[in-house]
Amino acid sequence: MNAPSNIALSTFEAFWNLGYRRLVPVIPPGAEISATSSLFKRVGTNQDGRGKIPGVKGRDGKWHSFDWPKHEADELDCQRWRNMLAGVGVKMGDGLYLIDADTLDPVLAGLILETIVKLLGVLPTRIGNWPKAGYLVRLSAPMKYTCLHFGAERVELLGAGRFAVFQGTHPKTLKPYVWTVPLVPFDKVPVFTPAQITELFAELRSILPAARDIVTEGSTTDISQASLRGDIAMVRKAVAATPNTSEAFPTREAYRDYGYAIKGALPDDEPAAFEIFAEWAERWIEDGKPADPGNDPGVVASDWSRMRPPFRVGANKIYELAEQHAPDQFKKVDAFFDEIPEPAQSLFAPETTGEIPAISIQPLVAGRVDASQLDRLSPRQWLYGTKISRKYVTFLASPGGVGKTAYVIAMALAAASGTELLHDKPRKPLRVWIYNLEDDEIEIRRRLAAAFRHFGLHQDVLDNVRINSGRSRRFQIVKTGRNGEFIAQPDYRLVIDELKREGIDIFFVDPYLRSHGVSENENEAQDEVMRLYAQIAEEANCGIVLVHHTKKGGASGDMESLRGGSTQGGGARAAYTLAPMAADEAVKLGVPEAMRRTYVRIDDAKNNMAPPSANAEWLHLESVRLCNGDADYPLGDNVQVAAKWAPPDAWEGFTGSDETAALARISAGMDDGERYSARAQDKERWAGAVLVDMGRSDAQAKEMIAAWLRRGLLEHKDYISEKQRKTRKGLFCAQPAEGGVFA
Repeated sequence: MNAPSNIALSTFEAFWNLGYRRLVPVIPPGAEISATSSLFKRVGTNQDGRGKIPGVKGRDGKWHSFDWPKHEADELDCQRWRNMLAGVGVKMGDGLYLIDADTLDPVLAGLILETIVKLLGVLPTRIGNWPKAGYLVRLSAPMKYTCLHFGAERVELLGAGRFAVFQGTHPKTLKPYVWTVPLVPFDKVPVFTPAQITELFAELRSILPAARDIVTEGSTTDISQASLRGDIAMVRKAVAATPNTSEAFPTREAYRDYGYAIKGALPDDEPAAFEIFAEWAERWIEDGKPADPGNDPGVVASDWSRMRPPFRVGANKIYELAEQHAPDQFKKVDAFFDEIPEPAQSLFAPETTGEIPAISIQPLVAGRVDASQLDRLSPRQWLYGTKISRKYVTFLASPGGVGKTAYVIAMALAAASGTELLHDKPRKPLRVWIYNLEDDEIEIRRRLAAAFRHFGLHQDVLDNVRINSGRSRRFQIVKTGRNGEFIAQPDYRLVIDELKREGIDIFFVDPYLRSHGVSENENEAQDEVMRLYAQIAEEANCGIVLVHHTKKGGASGDMESLRGGSTQGGGARAAYTLAPMAADEAVKLGVPEAMRRTYVRIDDAKNNMAPPSANAEWLHLESVRLCNGDADYPLGDNVQVAAKWAPPDAWEGFTGSDETAALARISAGMDDGERYSARAQDKERWAGAVLVDMGRSDAQAKEMIAAWLRRGLLEHKDYISEKQRKTRKGLFCAQPAEGGVFA
């Protein structure tokens, strides 16, 4: 049976005949809703679901919802729903699934499409609001709902319990859904195993920016309701601190789940719980301003009445969200611990005397997790590309003298200015703090001045920069005591306080080794240092970059190359190594040996699959003159600045006439009658020598020869070698070279 056109798929009968029997009617956009339906109060609000939710038309000509999950369609339904002009929905399950790529970014949508085609092939594809797309598959065995969030968007696997619109009008675009890759009969839909779908999601997680952990739907029937309860005063305080905004609660599901949490937290005082929820719902802010219309009180009350136990979330969820969105107003720890008397740092100082105040701790209870706690999670808060994340630690390591500090200065100024000075774009102008434990403050200022001069930055950027020198004020967060115990130092608490007071987004510590006083090679000691740094990042809500050294002979991009105990790397979200350009890379990239060490390669040490030289991230250490000479030092200082560098493109500056000349030489053959070869191993016959004579590097010449072969400008043919007295392979021009590549 041939795949039908979109016009043929205009009725329920057409889908029925193709084998899609689990049909549901979809309320058209703009349809009139019955006043007796719970959908009525949502019309015209952000919760209006017309065009996306199932429903049927009553005898009065108005629409209302119905219990579609339990209803199985028959042929009579197909006629009735067609006459209602309902959109066509199909229930997933019974082997049918939809991969829903929910992104409006064309680039990311393209990445998802390429990955699906690479791993699964071309699938029936439905478009409603381009570039969002749904890809239809069948599976050989059941698979749970699966979701991958990246930023504010996601890819989902929709199965049993979900449905998809197959035909109708999209409520936002008001244009018909279309199948850009035509729908095929049910039994012709490609079949895959759950393992193949799992592989697809894993691949997407590795390539999509800001991708979070893959989550799957879980059971919600065995959660202890007692574990969800909370103190009413604490719940009220937490809800009051939590903003009700479209940014914090972007979907109806997020709004609804928050209501469930309040109800689960206060099951014995429902009137007070509803009052708290209604007050929070009334504060609805959409896109930075009060929503118009806002949440209708009747809708809120109707939603509340449908929130029935058993609950999946409760007080703990409310406390987490309050601390996440308003850390200055609410701390989750306040709900569980008595207040610790000041000064807090006395708990960490080695000189502490007397009794430490007793802390009242609630019983330790293993925390359960349910699907609602895994859905709509906030994205990772990347600050600088995907190298530095809020609340996490990043390692930056290299041998001595490679340019780590110059790189740190450039990264810090890129973040402070909110501009892409190197390879990564900051999320916005950020406040940074550089604590250099080796150089004095004058040297740090020299480095800043050189970078400002090189990048042409405005002095206003300095409003976001803080610097300290370890020579002026030592900084150490932990040391080893007399009996081998680890003792957190006062600086541990003091740095948290200062990071919060200054609103620091990224804290650079250079070098890491001097910020602690425990054994560098003892895993337990390094684990304690990283635990404290992780806690600093968490409490101060900032990203931390620890500048470190690598071992002698350490390999680029290898986490094991970091000097010291191996546990330190496990405590970091990201780790990167810097290394001078290797001699063989310099030859390939056409860099003179005398300049080789001024080119520095950056590799991801959390990902051992290092890219080829031409695709790696590179820095060039450029010398900037400060013009700060005086009578004793008239020449002043030259200071290194780390600048972005990329290997020159093979075709850069190579004109059409250059190409014509090069191809003509190759076509003419060699002076001794031999033909050129595309293989560099053939040495004197290598055609790349023609391009090297014209100023290209060996690597560029190889790339260009390969490109000409792919495009058919050159081809291999047999010829009789008089010199060798045998048949050999040689290069010939496949077509005239006039006009060149730019014709």
